[in-house]
Amino acid sequence: MKRKKIAILLPWLKMGGTNKVAIRFMEELVQFCDVTLILSQNVGELLDDVPKGVRVIIDEMIPFREMFVKDIKGFRIGYVIRDLIYYLRVKTGHDNIDNYRYIVKRHPHIVKDVFDCAISYHGQSPERLLNLIYRIHSRKKAVWIHGEMSFPEDQCRRMEKYYRKMDQYFFVSTPTKNAFIQKISIDPQKTTVYYNRLNGQEILEKSQEAMEDVFSEETVNLLTVGRVSAEKGQDMIPKIVRELNDKGYDVRWYVIGDGPSLDRLKGLIQKENVSDRVVLLGVKNNPYPYMKACDIYVQPSYTEGYSTTICEAGILGKAIIGTKPSGGIRDQIENGESGLIVDASVEGLEQGIIRLLEDSLLRQKFEQNILKKDFEGKGEIRKFINYIEDK
Repeated sequence: MKRKKIAILLPWLKMGGTNKVAIRFMEELVQFCDVTLILSQNVGELLDDVPKGVRVIIDEMIPFREMFVKDIKGFRIGYVIRDLIYYLRVKTGHDNIDNYRYIVKRHPHIVKDVFDCAISYHGQSPERLLNLIYRIHSRKKAVWIHGEMSFPEDQCRRMEKYYRKMDQYFFVSTPTKNAFIQKISIDPQKTTVYYNRLNGQEILEKSQEAMEDVFSEETVNLLTVGRVSAEKGQDMIPKIVRELNDKGYDVRWYVIGDGPSLDRLKGLIQKENVSDRVVLLGVKNNPYPYMKACDIYVQPSYTEGYSTTICEAGILGKAIIGTKPSGGIRDQIENGESGLIVDASVEGLEQGIIRLLEDSLLRQKFEQNILKKDFEGKGEIRKFINYIEDK
């Protein structure tokens, strides 16, 4: 059978859960299909991890300023007027997906190929969605939704007409699918829940490597891994640590990752006077030795579609604390059986941590039960192959 041609759109390959599972997806997919990865920027710690056989195209769009100058120099009056309208909407706070569509449609198709299926793998991204619609030739087009839609209601309404142009919607968990359908009206018959694929053996092997920063043996070591951004909840960590220390609990909380909220997190650490107790380790290409070494893995997210790091910590047999609003986490751990699910608040997380600090038998129960779960997503690739082969 002739190999299908698949395109995957990503903004970049910076370290992060979505990009890591995209790499895993491509590793499996390239065995069956010809895969083209289209990146908006040629940056990221994961660039070297792109599987052999995957064609990479860098699609760096022309900056608006450069486009505007060319239109003026070329006396393209019609475009100059539309450029000004676009710019005024941006400056007056009326920028939205409809406005950005103008910039996207000013660019030619990214590549001449006609694909059997093209995927916006950062499915909540308006930029990737528009580029998929207007700049890719493909028999089928799909989006991969990894979390909840955090846009305001009016923005969701504007995005709905673009989402409805898609042929299929892949969701990383059932709660993620249900939350999306509540905000974006789509045909439920075109939805598929596809659990993220992880390589458990690779995670176990990498966890044996040496740590660059050694954890303290005198404290209970908590760990959080992920992009440092508003929705991930790291802003609660300094206050939780300070209150735990004030109550006599000897804990140190390590944070692996980088992101737009890092400076704010640093400020909160100084405010709570816990710079020796909240340790920022930055980006780690291999976070698994740290996961293996920690006593408790905590995912403090305000919202989370399906946490890759919880899967990784689960494969390593850690006691895990997740949060209630993070719908996908309920697909990953059972509260009280294989982990704790608490309120996404300082009080909720603090109480959960104290419970595990004071009940070593419960921690051991979680460590044993989490190993019984299948976090590797074996066989999930068949869902996608069946979809692209379906006439």
